[in-house]
Amino acid sequence: WDRVVFVLPAFEVRTGTRVPGTKAELRGLWGTGDARPFYGALCPRCQAPTGYGRWWALPPTPHLRVAYEAPWRDPWEPFYVGPAHGVPPFDERFLQYGFNRISQSCELHMAGFRFAVLDGAFVVHRGFKEAGGFHGGREAELHRNRQLFRHFRAELRQRYPRSPHHC
Repeated sequence: WDRVVFVLPAFEVRTGTRVPGTKAELRGLWGTGDARPFYGALCPRCQAPTGYGRWWALPPTPHLRVAYEAPWRDPWEPFYVGPAHGVPPFDERFLQYGFNRISQSCELHMAGFRFAVLDGAFVVHRGFKEAGGFHGGREAELHRNRQLFRHFRAELRQRYPRSPHHC
């Protein structure tokens, strides 16, 4: 378990909607269109490796458990819980929007970590993320971080020369 991070499926709920406390409550909001995967309208690929269809199909459980392992795929931005030691540190050069969680999950993958999706737990963002709903400097931040990410990937190849994985 020292080379595993535990992924929490991430959702966003419509502004004004009460944040669900259980998977059953979340399912109700999902059914009415008041909940969706985090960044579902802006970057569906960024959360897709979590496997929402598979997660929804799990039988109900009163306990927190590892449901399945999800293979890493670019550009995954999972929310996760990891061990206190051994997880590569977050690269603080990635400021504001773009490539911050992608870079972290990419490095975890290169370092040989596995991604175990949890059932019985999830995270929720209040409000739907929509195009045009960000501050004016977001595009410049994305551009800067995209350039940095290209350099970062080259650094990872040097940092993990024996890794069979790539980003």
